Amino acid sequence: MAAIPLCDAPLVSLKKRLRDEFAEVKSSHLTEAFAYCLGFRTYAALRAAMTGPESDRPFYFLDPERFLLRLSQLGYPVDPKDAEFDFEPWYVGDGVIETIPVSAYRMEYRTTRERAWRNLMVCAVNAGLEQKLFTLKPGDDRFNDDMRSGHLFDFMLPNGLPARGAVADAGFDELAIHAAVNPKGDGVRVFEAGFSAGDVFGTTWLERRRGAWIQSTPDGFRCRKPLLAQLAELNAKPQGFGDRGELIM
Repeated sequence: MAAIPLCDAPLVSLKKRLRDEFAEVKSSHLTEAFAYCLGFRTYAALRAAMTGPESDRPFYFLDPERFLLRLSQLGYPVDPKDAEFDFEPWYVGDGVIETIPVSAYRMEYRTTRERAWRNLMVCAVNAGLEQKLFTLKPGDDRFNDDMRSGHLFDFMLPNGLPARGAVADAGFDELAIHAAVNPKGDGVRVFEAGFSAGDVFGTTWLERRRGAWIQSTPDGFRCRKPLLAQLAELNAKPQGFGDRGELIM
């Protein structure tokens, strides 16, 4: 699934491309369907969310199923040729980013342990985005890491458990993200900290050059058994980035 920031230039550019593909749709209806596919009930609601500096605005997923659903609600039956419509790969560019690399289709989080790791890392990246420590744009880092040991930040999981993250520049527009639950001091900065960082410890790398997704690296995940199911059951939704992809070497 592709994602786009709530900024005027990429939104206008994408609508122009949609008008070429859906020429039979009225402009106002196309605008409403466009807003709906981003998760907004109306275009007015989308515009109301476009506040603050454009450089700080979040990315939203472009959901092709919601786009086609809204068009059908507005009186445009879905043509069989449009049933496979997607915003990837033809719409990537001009601000639209890819969030599902090819490797993602080979990956699933089947076990409780894998789902727990995935949820913790999604929450950690979400927290970094919300605290404006970085964005999903390549090289847009705003944290202070003069000692190159990782910038610390605190956040709460959806179930109320305290967590601490560490973010560092990993080169090639990637970020190294570590996270610990019930953290112990600044041990989360260490790559293989394990339980010395807290009752739960996980790491990932956030890709941002070819798109935006976390690289699936649950092998080093450590979690006290009583917390495993709690983390696996979290409702953690990525804020504009993909939740899986092979480790980039």
